[in-house]
Amino acid sequence: MRRMPEAMKHYWTMWNEVDLDRIRGHLDRAVSDDFLFADPINFHAGRDALEANVREFRAEHPTAGFELASRIDSHHQRYRYEWNLVQDGEVTLRGFDVTTLDDEGLIERIDGFFGPLRPLRNKADA
Repeated sequence: MRRMPEAMKHYWTMWNEVDLDRIRGHLDRAVSDDFLFADPINFHAGRDALEANVREFRAEHPTAGFELASRIDSHHQRYRYEWNLVQDGEVTLRGFDVTTLDDEGLIERIDGFFGPLRPLRNKADA
């Protein structure tokens, strides 16, 4: 397992931060100026858009938290890992991210996906 880069540690801490005044500090240490975030629901460009998303999520789900659910796999400044969204002790959503770091070690892009991939039933399904 690869060690989690500092920027990714701040990114994870930001999503789980209960003190909303501390979100921006983690965000500034996590992502680049030209950061992009895409998942099935959201597409954000820049720190301000992501900060607004995190604040909205924390306000709507104050007891929820994200946890790492797999080892971290990486190559060429790209990292993939699975995560769980947990609320009241129950996993309510599973997903995985592909995270790309820039040359300074900050996150420049995250592509998130929800749920597990479904297996092929036959080759025609591909």
